[in-house]
Amino acid sequence: MKTQEIIRAIDRDFAKTYRNAVPFVGSGALWDFCMETIADPISMSCIAFANDMGIPPVKSLITLYARKYQPEKEFRFSGQESQCMGALMGFVFKFVLGYRQQKDRCTVQEWGIKTAARFLDGPVTTFEV
Repeated sequence: MKTQEIIRAIDRDFAKTYRNAVPFVGSGALWDFCMETIADPISMSCIAFANDMGIPPVKSLITLYARKYQPEKEFRFSGQESQCMGALMGFVFKFVLGYRQQKDRCTVQEWGIKTAARFLDGPVTTFEV
């Protein structure tokens, strides 16, 4: 799957599907980071593989964020940021990649994010630009 197809689907339908996340769209640095990460085939391959191995996509996303930005130890994502990243990853995995089930409340416990969903019964996908 071309990562640009994922970005186009986000641009077209994410805000319609997850209305509570509308303020997140185009909101600044965190949104930009998420879009850059999703647009990168290597990052998306890692996130999808980790999901299939039991690690929620939000946990992978914030791990990549921490590696890139090296936030202070006391840094925390807000509850709204956590929910919006969860909605974004849910949209990508359920509505774009075609995963058919999800498991809620998987432990994350990092950077202020307590739990996140992971997605089940999805296709094996190869990502490209």
